[in-house]
Amino acid sequence: MPPIPYRISVCDHPGSSLEEIEGEPDWASGHQHRIGFLNGQDRKPGITHDGDYDEAQDEQDIMDFESLENRVKKGDLINFRDVMKGGKARDWIKNIEEWPANVKKRKQQKEAAQKEAGQKKDNKDDVQQEHEWKRQQGENKHRDAYGVSSEDSHEDSGARKEERTECEKLQGKYSPQEIALLRSLQSEKDIVKSLKQNDGQKVSPMKDHNRTDISIDEADQFSPDNWIPRSSDLIRLTGKHPLNGEPHLTHLFEAGLVTPNELHYVRNHGAVPRLMWEYHQLEIEGGRLVLSMDDLKHKFDPINIQVALACDGNRRKELNMMKRSKGFNWGSGAVSCAFWKGPLLRDVLLAAGVPEQMYQGTTYNVQRYWVNFEGADEPSEGKYATSIPFQYAMDPTNDVILAYEMNNVPLPPDHGYPVRLIIPGYIGGRCVKWLKKIWISDKENDSYYHIWDNRVLPSFVTEKDGEFAETLFRHPDTACNEQNLNSVTVRPAHGEKIVLTEARKGKIYKIEGYAYDGGGHEVQRVEISLDAGKTWLYCIRTFPEYPIRHGTKFWTWVHWHIDVEIAHLLRAESITVRCFNVFKNTQPEQASWNVMGMMNNCWYVVRPEIATDPDSGIPSIMFRHPTEPGNADGGWMKPSMENQIATAKQEAGTPQKQFTREEIEKHDNKDDCWLVVDGKVYDATKVLSWHPGGKAAILGHAGKVHQETSDEFASIHDGYAYEQLRKCILGVVTDKAKVFIKRHAETRAKETANSSKGNDHIALRKHRWVPVKLKARKSISEDTRTYTFNLPEGKTLLGLGTCQHVQVGFHLMDGMLIRSYTPTRPLLPPAKDDTQVPTKQDEKRSNGGSPADAPRDGDGTFDLTVKTYFPDDNQPGGAMSNILDCMPVGEEVEIRGPTGDIVYHGNGTFMIEDKQETFKKVNLVLGGSGITPGYALIARVLLSADDKTELRVVDANKTEGDILLHQALDAFEKKYGEQLKVTHVLSHPSEEWKGKTGHVNADILKEALFAPGDGTAVFLCGPPSMIQKAVLPALRNLGFKEEKNVFGF
Repeated sequence: MPPIPYRISVCDHPGSSLEEIEGEPDWASGHQHRIGFLNGQDRKPGITHDGDYDEAQDEQDIMDFESLENRVKKGDLINFRDVMKGGKARDWIKNIEEWPANVKKRKQQKEAAQKEAGQKKDNKDDVQQEHEWKRQQGENKHRDAYGVSSEDSHEDSGARKEERTECEKLQGKYSPQEIALLRSLQSEKDIVKSLKQNDGQKVSPMKDHNRTDISIDEADQFSPDNWIPRSSDLIRLTGKHPLNGEPHLTHLFEAGLVTPNELHYVRNHGAVPRLMWEYHQLEIEGGRLVLSMDDLKHKFDPINIQVALACDGNRRKELNMMKRSKGFNWGSGAVSCAFWKGPLLRDVLLAAGVPEQMYQGTTYNVQRYWVNFEGADEPSEGKYATSIPFQYAMDPTNDVILAYEMNNVPLPPDHGYPVRLIIPGYIGGRCVKWLKKIWISDKENDSYYHIWDNRVLPSFVTEKDGEFAETLFRHPDTACNEQNLNSVTVRPAHGEKIVLTEARKGKIYKIEGYAYDGGGHEVQRVEISLDAGKTWLYCIRTFPEYPIRHGTKFWTWVHWHIDVEIAHLLRAESITVRCFNVFKNTQPEQASWNVMGMMNNCWYVVRPEIATDPDSGIPSIMFRHPTEPGNADGGWMKPSMENQIATAKQEAGTPQKQFTREEIEKHDNKDDCWLVVDGKVYDATKVLSWHPGGKAAILGHAGKVHQETSDEFASIHDGYAYEQLRKCILGVVTDKAKVFIKRHAETRAKETANSSKGNDHIALRKHRWVPVKLKARKSISEDTRTYTFNLPEGKTLLGLGTCQHVQVGFHLMDGMLIRSYTPTRPLLPPAKDDTQVPTKQDEKRSNGGSPADAPRDGDGTFDLTVKTYFPDDNQPGGAMSNILDCMPVGEEVEIRGPTGDIVYHGNGTFMIEDKQETFKKVNLVLGGSGITPGYALIARVLLSADDKTELRVVDANKTEGDILLHQALDAFEKKYGEQLKVTHVLSHPSEEWKGKTGHVNADILKEALFAPGDGTAVFLCGPPSMIQKAVLPALRNLGFKEEKNVFGF
């Protein structure tokens, strides 16, 4: 409110005289009815009036008064006798009429007023307001943790009082921290006043966003979703299939107020249906209206609005740390804000003949109705369907839309392509994806996913079966519809450190986060506390452009920030955030557990702890968020005692039969499916037929001895599921297999940590599938082809190490067909600098030679040489080789890599499982298509001028025609005979063959290879029967040791 002019002026008075004081009556004795003093009726007893009376005027008085006024206008002066004749107006006569006494009195009053005004002006700055008085009393002071910029703290002490600016006046009243807060508040006030409405025709700033980092994840390669490109930034929370993922929290926030499509959280209940725009139809009211996608796009006026969607399971993991719920571990990233474009649902319903109001005859129908929605997907428990109130759907101010674009591009498959229901302000679970049917009913939807998901039940219900659960899951008031009020701190990020040396006076840190509410309600205030809620600091909100719809609706989220001094941040007990909505309601301090783990919106608390850098020894403050998404365990919240007891029970009663890794890996298919969970071996074959998540979720882990299975099972299942799993137990893995699981997990973690590092020009990605286009096909023989592929645009380097492989994938309806190949070009790494000595092939290329002849990586292409195994009357032939042979030029396959733990770096140096080994004499025993990694090594050695490594090769095939790269090998041997000697062995030779015949055996190997010794190794690649039954036993007899100098490509 504006300052109240509490200005006081005191007229000087000498006080009562001594005589007056001594003569004052004794008020404690005698009666109080003293003459000349006010009595209880506010009159002075014994004293009469001076003839002036104040009485109410009747109508005649008013008429008389008007007559007197007319006389005054003519210039007459009115006296009291005149008044007695025609009404009484003492004050007017005595004080207002222009009697000389009145004129003189008013003149004196005016002079006194002017004098007093001058005194007030001189003393203006000395008038103390209430807030200033309270500050003097120690009240009303703001915390000094607010950050201050250098201009806020500047003060010109030499400025004269009367010339001080408004800023300088504030400096006299407030601390620099308070001035910084005031300026921020003034700025935010102006911003909120100037917020503009969205007319529904805006364009998303993400429309032209670069999405080249989207590719097919290796986790999807054997699932029904193997065709869907996805961002590597999504943290998978339910294993490989189906995809349920959230982005890294800092990446989500850094992307801005409009979330890019690839960073939007994903919630799937099963496989993504593969739908086509041209054939998909939307059925309304049982076929009363059937719309094609072109109809939906062109026959209705669309709106394009920004909507914040949040899963009602957002922040569920905090609840799961208290007690395991039925839901998986969402972190705090299950919220995103994007533009959605499409027509209003009400317009489509009206076009289908649905009335805007339901009537019975001519009378308004008081019966309640619902609009039902069903998707085209087929999750394990039947069709995904739900409903919302009819009146809500028909209200145009609720902006319920049938969206066919997301951020002004067609919907991605994971977000409902080709059409999705969007209900602004509602939870994501009501926004049905892959929308197929819409109909009206006089009762709520009763499908499985409407009844048994997206509910908040009282905490005394701890399971999904029994009479209490049955009643409450079907209770209308347990359904989650509108999103709830929520806020999260993003920075400091989880694991972020601030070294203590940064705590210099005046240094600032910006704490940031997001907040949202449902129902179109604005988040009106955000606060943080550095002392566990004792005091609160005001945060500044940042709004998207044009955030308002229909005057009052806010469908978007807000970002918030506050600058604090690092010195205060480092002393903070915690960083706690809460927000307020338009009803001035705020978030609860404590979480409220429920069996589905929904709608957690308690205060979000980040806690600091002391950490010391192991290298420098410098101490720092590290911040921990309450939890990390999925099964990561780095948050400050730890499993409750109840959870620990449940885990202990799961460990009890395990059979002690042991199984080796080799044995487990044999059971890897739908007819014989073993799983390893927490070091225990289970036969899950019979579970496949009824598993709620479908077969694909299990088969992706069949026969796998790794930590991922345990992590993914724990992320999805509760104690009851573990109890059911116990019925399938066979035994435990061996101690050696346990060591392997641990090492494998460490290796994967290291790869993940390094996955973001690399050259932007490299095409290959270790855990992602990248599309490449067939450029040319060249026949080498009747059944052998060389295929040249173009790398994606902007990627000039393949990025494959010598001896490593690429995996080639082709999408089939039931999964991805995958085969490993070693390219036959490039054969040398890219040139590092201009000083590297060029090869003869480099010179040829620079003189206009074919790029296909250039061995160095860097021209944006690569070659695969593949033998085609044609079909005959007895067998269908080789899958991938025939696909490649038939595939039209210009078509695409996917590649992934590099794979293989052996990389040759030159001059006899190998990196084998990250360990450096040096071998100056190298033996290669190869068979059939296994020649290609050996050929890559041979070419690398011989084409590098300074590499003196010696090579001995045994290459086994059936016939002469089966020898891959025969001419190239002969050319190398002819030119580099001192370094390379090749022995071909044929099991079915022609009569003209003069080389070795039969099968590879100890005698052939002894004759053709270097003998075992220091600096000598053997590398193998060939058919299992050849390698395992013939070659390995022979090498052992010759003195080679598998753990020392025998390796497989």
